Amino acid sequence: MNRSLFIGTSDRTQAGVAGDANVFARFVAGAWLHWLLVFFAALALFATPLQMMRLVEVFSEPVRLGISAICAIGAGGFALLFHRRFPKALGGLFAALSSVRVWQVVVFGLVLRVVWIALFPAQAGSDGAVYLGLAERLAQGGAYEAGGTKAYWPAGYPLFLVPWVAIFDDPRTAYLASNLVLFVVGAFGVAALARFLAGERAGNFAALLFATWPNLVFLAGTPEKEVLVLALLPWATFWMLAALNRSGRGLSVFQAGLLLGACTLVQPSLQFLPFVAAILLVGSARQMRVGFAQALLVVLGAALVVAPWTYRNYLVFDTPVLVATNGGSVLYRANNPLATGGYIPHGEIVLANMDEITQDKEGRRLAMEWIKENPSRFFGLLLEKQIRFMGDDAVGVYSTFKVGGAEGDPKLYAILKLVANAWWMFVWMVIGCLALISRSKVFSAQSFSVSVVWLWLYLFAIHSVFESAGKYHVPVLWVPCVLLAVLLSVSADRWVLRR
Repeated sequence: MNRSLFIGTSDRTQAGVAGDANVFARFVAGAWLHWLLVFFAALALFATPLQMMRLVEVFSEPVRLGISAICAIGAGGFALLFHRRFPKALGGLFAALSSVRVWQVVVFGLVLRVVWIALFPAQAGSDGAVYLGLAERLAQGGAYEAGGTKAYWPAGYPLFLVPWVAIFDDPRTAYLASNLVLFVVGAFGVAALARFLAGERAGNFAALLFATWPNLVFLAGTPEKEVLVLALLPWATFWMLAALNRSGRGLSVFQAGLLLGACTLVQPSLQFLPFVAAILLVGSARQMRVGFAQALLVVLGAALVVAPWTYRNYLVFDTPVLVATNGGSVLYRANNPLATGGYIPHGEIVLANMDEITQDKEGRRLAMEWIKENPSRFFGLLLEKQIRFMGDDAVGVYSTFKVGGAEGDPKLYAILKLVANAWWMFVWMVIGCLALISRSKVFSAQSFSVSVVWLWLYLFAIHSVFESAGKYHVPVLWVPCVLLAVLLSVSADRWVLRR
């Protein structure tokens, strides 16, 4: 496991900088992050049964809350009861499965996705249909416009799809081919990141989790912008950590910035990540001038990708628009008297009759005004949004059958959702258990091993304010793959390899 990402106490040169860096390290990569993992695990184990009961409309809400609490407490009790045997058994399983090579994992993952696509052929629907339509329009030389709006829909995914649509005559074949390629890119990125953090076996196992994760397999048959972010973010994180450890090439941090810029074009809620990365680089630098130089490179890389589209928006609207004009209206739908925590078609005040720039500005104003006037209601919605974020991992089933129109028995639909969410709960239970066991024995503040959880926390925080649902954690579904691989790698070392 790589343990040299921060300055060690034996480094006595530039003591003040080293001391500051170690304080910073204890915050961004310290043992307290294990408690954060335990929190996410407990929330997933509580929220998932709750959301499933809400879906089938059984019991009253107080009864649902009670049953969900019992599920979470029961899972925690099981983990504590078997906290010694559990890691040992999983460590043995990890030792066996982590011997599978990444390329073999990728081939297996491709087979799973091709089988899913063949068994349940779906069509583009909802947002995916809009993005695909925009890509087709651009490929034919048309303007970027949908429903009378010129920047409401983020441009990253349609721009990515343009060459695919140009190559393939059939739009469905175009996005299916792109999905398969993105899976390969993402799998190798997840493997590279986990390998960097905890060694070869962790890389193999993380890739295997990524390849077989039910929700990710189920998303293979429909056009979803999240699959593009899924492929890019692991590589951006890997290049960032390589720069921090000085084991990457000199421009690795710039490459990370380019990918973060691309992710911002796809999903504007990620626009703050380049600045978060810049703070990380400065705070952990051995020399301030190096840290500031790297921070400048990561922000510059992101800006170079985003700026052309921002300039295009300025020419169109004669006012600055970074990526898209939907932020204000989405914020207002999530924070108004009618808000539920999830998607609603409009707020108490309908903004649809305004132009998109006015919608954006007025939506932000109305949302902030309502939040200031209703802090208790806002806090209640915040908790509900967090439950929705962690309470379902079966959007792939919904996208295939309900949105994509794939044929299937209602019982099969329910079974597939149950399988996806059972996997989700089990993974988080194991992560929580292993994090609790190893919080003070294995990891130190000088290791970035579990700090990828910050990416999860970032979107968790964003969607505690904006509308929320299980689909919003899909861009970071690689994070639990990496976390479980890293934690199991440590367990394997302690329980199996050192017997």
